[in-house]
Amino acid sequence: MNRMLDAGEQLFYEGGSSALILEAVIERAETSTGSFYARFGDMRGFLTAMHERVLALISVELTSVFGKAAMEPDLESSVRQVFTGAFAVIERHRAPLFFFAVGNSHDSEWREMGSQLTVGVADVFNDLIKQYLPKFTSTAAKRRIEMAVRMGIAAVFQQIMLNQEDFSRVNMSRKVIATEYADIVCAYLSATPTK
Repeated sequence: MNRMLDAGEQLFYEGGSSALILEAVIERAETSTGSFYARFGDMRGFLTAMHERVLALISVELTSVFGKAAMEPDLESSVRQVFTGAFAVIERHRAPLFFFAVGNSHDSEWREMGSQLTVGVADVFNDLIKQYLPKFTSTAAKRRIEMAVRMGIAAVFQQIMLNQEDFSRVNMSRKVIATEYADIVCAYLSATPTK
């Protein structure tokens, strides 16, 4: 089973979803069609297992990003670490993320799997911000943190869904974009919350 998932992962990262065909997975894994069907039932079962695997890998990588961010001395450095690290994770896994989150967003099972990860990431980001802003306890302040988290999630999905040339004539490096997003979020958080 792991050999087939390894083969599928390699094919996916090399050539995108169009490279992920049954015959190629079987050949690369050096297994049989019968073995494939016995373990996954069909191609959809295989793709579900691939989705679980990619989400688990991304979860581990994002846990590391947030762990490093929590060690930063101030909010600005921490949020920059989050954006820079998260964008690097997205870049490494963009093909499967796009396939599952955008190309197959109509699939309720895969959407729910992705939503669980997204909500978990939002919770961790929320907690991280609160670590640096312990006095943000009013309703307005909590709402401001929630909106900052939503901006972060939106920025991540923009990186998954769109190439730069799809929405702008200005080309910027991933690091510059991450830093600018972090600065926007920090400026928003440092502004006085409204009622």
